[in-house]
Amino acid sequence: MTDRPSETTTDMQKMGKHFTKFLLGIAIILAVLELFLHRHGVAPIEDSFMFPAIFGFLAFVFIVQVGKWLRQMIMRPEDYYEGGESDD
Repeated sequence: MTDRPSETTTDMQKMGKHFTKFLLGIAIILAVLELFLHRHGVAPIEDSFMFPAIFGFLAFVFIVQVGKWLRQMIMRPEDYYEGGESDD
């Protein structure tokens, strides 16, 4: 066995690095445009700096947290289906 990663793994790592740079480039461009372009919001808070980004991040955190709470409420024990007599 070799300790060297396969070509597919290194290709995926390279593609991941390029994609990360691409996303960071888009984020930087949008952050710079945020300084120069005026958005027309309905509420005054929508005109504040980086409001869509902050609102989106907080909505994401809220959804993940609610998902964790729902999982704790709904989750069954690991041996839920093993208990009792079988129908065979």
